[in-house]
Amino acid sequence: MSTSVADQVDPPSPARRGIRTLPRRTIAICVCAAVIAALCAALATSLLLGDTGSSDPEATLEPVGAVDVDRMLSVALETVDGKPTTLAAHLDDRPMVLNIWAQSCVPCVEEMPLLEQAHQDNPDVAFLGVDTQDRLDKAKDLVAQTGITYPWVQDPSGNFFYEASATGMPTTLLLDRRGRILANRTGAFDDLAELQAWIDRYRPPT
Repeated sequence: MSTSVADQVDPPSPARRGIRTLPRRTIAICVCAAVIAALCAALATSLLLGDTGSSDPEATLEPVGAVDVDRMLSVALETVDGKPTTLAAHLDDRPMVLNIWAQSCVPCVEEMPLLEQAHQDNPDVAFLGVDTQDRLDKAKDLVAQTGITYPWVQDPSGNFFYEASATGMPTTLLLDRRGRILANRTGAFDDLAELQAWIDRYRPPT
């Protein structure tokens, strides 16, 4: 009886099967080892970054935009008495809502009573108005008209408007106590609820 070619082919031995599957096992082991190493590295990095020794809740806040904070804080401004000042001189241990306005800006005028009410409702937040490129007498008339009681200063040159990267008016910024911009808004808020929600969303944790 003749034997076919198929009958002459020996089935793969266990040793050969092991040789074929060895690369797959090796790859699986290498992948597992790489995953474990990556997890250990991530854990170590997290522990190192988390153990900064600082209890400052603002340490991890991410400022917005590309504003040079040092330059913005040092821009020459003027008080309502005509004395030189800067934004840095008005910072304290509270976050700040800073509103840039002009007496010729109708939305600015309409929004200012909302800012005044928010100022009354949030004693733990500082408020500051920055009147840009206005005559002082006209600015004072507008302040009397709108009834704001929070501090305001003048930006006679418009340099503060530029350094704050403002693109229109009104522009409202929420700053942390260091002067970093945490949020910005171009255009007036529609109502007090919207303004309050914006403050609550972006204010630093206490």
